[in-house]
Amino acid sequence: MKSPVISPMTTHLSFLKTSVAPLLGIAVLLAGCAGKGDLVACPQVTAPLDTVNGYQLSDESAAVVDMRFNGVSAVCEALDNGDIRMDLAIGMKLKRLEKNNLDDTVSIYIATAVVDADDKVVGNDRIVYQAGMQADSALKYPVIDYRVTVKPDQRLVISLLPAP
Repeated sequence: MKSPVISPMTTHLSFLKTSVAPLLGIAVLLAGCAGKGDLVACPQVTAPLDTVNGYQLSDESAAVVDMRFNGVSAVCEALDNGDIRMDLAIGMKLKRLEKNNLDDTVSIYIATAVVDADDKVVGNDRIVYQAGMQADSALKYPVIDYRVTVKPDQRLVISLLPAP
């Protein structure tokens, strides 16, 4: 009866798996941070209460879609000139109110306004985003990425707009 042979290669590979994995993890983490500027607290992001939700017709089948903001997150970076670059992720909740067997899209229109310390609008923009909805799917949670640069004493206001 032969005794089992343990290959030195097998032992060596298991040694590599245990020691290299943490180093690779740390290397990936450090590489992800390379070249990033100074992260700072984000200016305030608000939405007027009467503009956080609304109804709209889908693009193809004209089905009624209830849409609303579903949270906003932001990462902000201090720029060399003192401004703050805001990278926002605007979460949406879309709910098709009628049963529908068609793939469809719905256009989301969002207004943004940069407001200074005196509550004066110093800049504005409009975001148009199309979200696809699969047949027989009633809910969709898209996230809209948006980047804007503001001064430290300014804030951002976002509002859902009615379809044109």
